[in-house]
Amino acid sequence: MEKHVNRRLVQLLITFLVLVNSALLAEGADENPVVEDRTFGALDFIVQTCSSLGNCQPLTTGLVVDNNWRGVYYNLCYDPKKCDKIPTVNEYQTLFGLTVSPSKTSLTLKYVATAPGPRIYLTTASGPDSYQMVYLLNREISFDVDLSTVGCGLNAAFFFVGMDADGGKAKSGYKGPVYGTGYCDAQLAQTNKPNCYELDIIESNSLTTLLATHTCKGTNNCEPTGCGFMPYPLGKTNFYGRGSSYCVDTTKPFTVTTRFVTVDGEDTGNLKEIQRIYKQNGRTIPNPTVGGNFNSLSDAYCSYYGLNNIGGISASMTQGLKNGMVLTMGLWGDLKNPDFMGWLDKPPYGPCPVYSNSNPNVTYSNIKYGPIGSTA
Repeated sequence: MEKHVNRRLVQLLITFLVLVNSALLAEGADENPVVEDRTFGALDFIVQTCSSLGNCQPLTTGLVVDNNWRGVYYNLCYDPKKCDKIPTVNEYQTLFGLTVSPSKTSLTLKYVATAPGPRIYLTTASGPDSYQMVYLLNREISFDVDLSTVGCGLNAAFFFVGMDADGGKAKSGYKGPVYGTGYCDAQLAQTNKPNCYELDIIESNSLTTLLATHTCKGTNNCEPTGCGFMPYPLGKTNFYGRGSSYCVDTTKPFTVTTRFVTVDGEDTGNLKEIQRIYKQNGRTIPNPTVGGNFNSLSDAYCSYYGLNNIGGISASMTQGLKNGMVLTMGLWGDLKNPDFMGWLDKPPYGPCPVYSNSNPNVTYSNIKYGPIGSTA
């Protein structure tokens, strides 16, 4: 009888422990998405790498938000050597305005007034702690963009910077790409932000657009204003804007293709020029030809217009491209001040302020890169 009671007690104890363990597992299951987010640290995203026209393959990458913007929400955690906060998927959406489509090929950046303009970086994937290095010499990159709600005072930027692949871990002891560290650009050096090569594929809203190079010569000696191609101030005021009267109608999505032509047509050659092509509604729209008979960025173009170009596109920018660069995307500005982005969109650079929107957002999708002629 005593043995029977003891066995019964053991069985009851085992049953109790199983139930407790099941409850704990169920509770943990509810938290699994958060655990996964914090383990991987990046949002899954897909770009395409092409070898020839019609022959493109998906490449799984990741998206992370810059360390500085994490600091706004995580107890002012700005220190790139210490800040170890990783947003969840929900926080990427609610705090930073970033949403990735179910197909993982499209991202939408919504303007968030509490912390506008977070920079978003491309990593190798959600797990590995490395930025995706992109090499563009003798290559082209294309993407679709919807800027229809982006008005005056705002800048939707799709650009490359010469960041280290490890996010400054080796050189500076930073936390690394999963934590969005290591940003640099051609603007004046600041604490935790050195100078480096910068290539602005587009700095745009729906009223005006800029393609620009920012070259460098030596450490912390880069050109902040750079050499840019802007149709509006070059007299092509009807090329890009809102409505069907413009060559590129920014009230509808369009495709931007940028080509990096080398002097010898080889991947190892120096950069000769940067060409731009737009596509919309089945039409191919070439970049406009402006004074001096130029329709692309080159050393000759920069010299003709007296634009800053330290070291030259063919020499200095070549080196930046050979090093590899990191894709960066963002939407920044001041929704309450349509004059905020005057260097980009006010006369003589653009027609602003003529349009604003209370809920601006930009969508980048279908990002491809490969040999010239392969992404169209």
